[in-house]
Amino acid sequence: MAKFIKFNIVDSSTPASQKVHLLDVDNISDISYAGQTVSIVLRSPSGAFGVDSASAGISGRIVSLEVSTSKSSLSSAPTITNGSAAPDQAIIKAMTANPGGVAATAQLGKDEAGTPLQMYWHSWNVATNDQV
Repeated sequence: MAKFIKFNIVDSSTPASQKVHLLDVDNISDISYAGQTVSIVLRSPSGAFGVDSASAGISGRIVSLEVSTSKSSLSSAPTITNGSAAPDQAIIKAMTANPGGVAATAQLGKDEAGTPLQMYWHSWNVATNDQV
């Protein structure tokens, strides 16, 4: 298994955001996909509680990746009909590929539209979420 997963962010409308992000595989707790967003919940350190004194739950870091079938527009949502081409599966494949390697790329394939379109990682956002 690779130690890091690489995400190549492509957004030709905002060239400054186009870059590669690395994510430590050992910190991944959960991966889900809904709409155009892949959410990766990172493991919380032991004893990490709410972000303020009124919070009772555990806070966690969540990486959100938006997926598009356009290099320049987020409004082009991929068509996923049975889940086999879902973007979260690209991450799972990268996590289980490259035994002994340092990094593996989460490479998106084509969606499941009538005329399949290439999918792209369009944005990367890391946030702290209370009550994870």
